[in-house]
Amino acid sequence: MNEFLNQPLVNRQNDSDALDPAFAVPDMNVPATPPGPGMENDIDPGFSVVPPFFPEWPDNSLPPVLPDPNIPPFLPTPSLPGPNLPGQNRPCLFCSSNQWLRGAVRMLNAATGYNAFTVLIDNRQAFTGLNFAEVTLYRQLSQGFHRFTVMAANGYVYLQKSLYIGDGMTTVAIVNTRNGVDLTAVSDVACPTGSGTSCFRVCNLAYYSGDVNVVLGNVMFNSVGFKQTSTFSRVRSGSYNLMVSRTVRPGIPLLNTTVSLSSNRIYTLYVLNWNPSPDTIQTLLVEDRRG
Repeated sequence: MNEFLNQPLVNRQNDSDALDPAFAVPDMNVPATPPGPGMENDIDPGFSVVPPFFPEWPDNSLPPVLPDPNIPPFLPTPSLPGPNLPGQNRPCLFCSSNQWLRGAVRMLNAATGYNAFTVLIDNRQAFTGLNFAEVTLYRQLSQGFHRFTVMAANGYVYLQKSLYIGDGMTTVAIVNTRNGVDLTAVSDVACPTGSGTSCFRVCNLAYYSGDVNVVLGNVMFNSVGFKQTSTFSRVRSGSYNLMVSRTVRPGIPLLNTTVSLSSNRIYTLYVLNWNPSPDTIQTLLVEDRRG
């Protein structure tokens, strides 16, 4: 029933905008440092789980990535808080009058078991205090390759990776991997909506759960793999029962809740793990508007 294909965002800006050729850098993918004995993470006690251990920043070792003094830092961008509990969070993250941005990027923290992240883009601080299941506002970048650095508040670098940012809008998610964290890009695309209707899709960022099934009313999204995003389905606005299950056990719902969809909105349901267990499912429902 997912009949509406993803459509790239329309470029509403001048095509003659200059692009910095210095951004065309080779891909850098530095693996995350595996956890070791050290300081215990502080996490929301509502998780009721034992957090992993991460080392303090070692003295006289690799230095943290510092901002370039010749480049002015980004202005602080607040992240939008959400409950660290299984359920839903519905921030309206793109409801301003400026509906089309070239090279717009926002960050989503989908990596469970870590303290808040600081994210640098091209050695400039872009986002701070990004907690689990939080997503930032968009920030505009030039088209091309950009180096993303994911680090702890004390400067410990988990990952450096070069990503290509195109002419549209992108959500860059921090996700769990076997040895640490990784980045994955989710293209934020347009979908035709109108009075009384909205668009809905599913993005699976639950590393420990594998493929998931999502049922929204009578609309089914089957076998959505890790780091995969479904196509859009257009539905009538209103309240729906939402159920999430693992594809290997489709008859056992791991999350069952109610969501409310407003008309003329675009929704992405992010499926997350709030614990390193395949059955610990949490959702983050992000509402966007393309007017």
